[in-house]
Amino acid sequence: IRLLFIAPTLMVFLAKHPKVDLYDLRSVQEIWCGSAPLSPEVHKQVEKRLNVANIRQGYGMTETTMGVVNTPRGAVKYGSAGRLAPGTSAKVLDLNSGKPLGPNQKGELCFRSPLNMRGYCGNLKATLETVDDEGFVHSGDIGYYDEDCYFYIVDRVKELIKYKGHQVPPAEVESVLLKNPAIKDAAVVGLPDDFAGELPLAFVVRQPGSYISEGDIVKYVAGKTTLSSPDRDSNLDLPVLSSRAQHDNALANYATEAGLEI
Repeated sequence: IRLLFIAPTLMVFLAKHPKVDLYDLRSVQEIWCGSAPLSPEVHKQVEKRLNVANIRQGYGMTETTMGVVNTPRGAVKYGSAGRLAPGTSAKVLDLNSGKPLGPNQKGELCFRSPLNMRGYCGNLKATLETVDDEGFVHSGDIGYYDEDCYFYIVDRVKELIKYKGHQVPPAEVESVLLKNPAIKDAAVVGLPDDFAGELPLAFVVRQPGSYISEGDIVKYVAGKTTLSSPDRDSNLDLPVLSSRAQHDNALANYATEAGLEI
């Protein structure tokens, strides 16, 4: 096997799980990653551990038929999904005003190409909400582009945690947690809170043999984000599911059913 197509959850597995060392993966020469943002830290860890220099990302939607952004061969930027595919236009819109934004400004990603869908069959309302008058499909994803026109996917609009007036992408907090060598895997969801609107809840899997405590994690995150901290962590085996949406829904349901409070 020379080429792998995998999601970021499996990239975390390749980066951190001890069983990976038991297998000969020298045949792997290229990895494509999609379905959710891949953090630069996990990218570099897999690159080093598997000695695979060609790790590329892509981004697309059912509504755009295929990938609208992909990483050029030999021109990787850590954390970026790549550049626009030929024939594709894009704009980034402010979440509040709907106005176009410039480089390095986060907003909703919108794409237009000849391959975009014509609409949702039998659902004019959904079509009008998704495709604007200029023919751009509104992705529902938060992202931005840099001065070199490389695009970066941050998170889903619906998954942003509304914390004390701020919109916090769970993926950014997860990226901070995964930098800690004592943490094997992590996921962050929002829980309703009367005072703050929502509070981040972190689910953490320790590395084998690690004794990192809840207090250690709180201090670690507090020093690396604008948040005071993920307000609580739960240590458990995180489910490995086929999509980020399934993963987050499962954890949110778990928190509700378990009666977790912050």
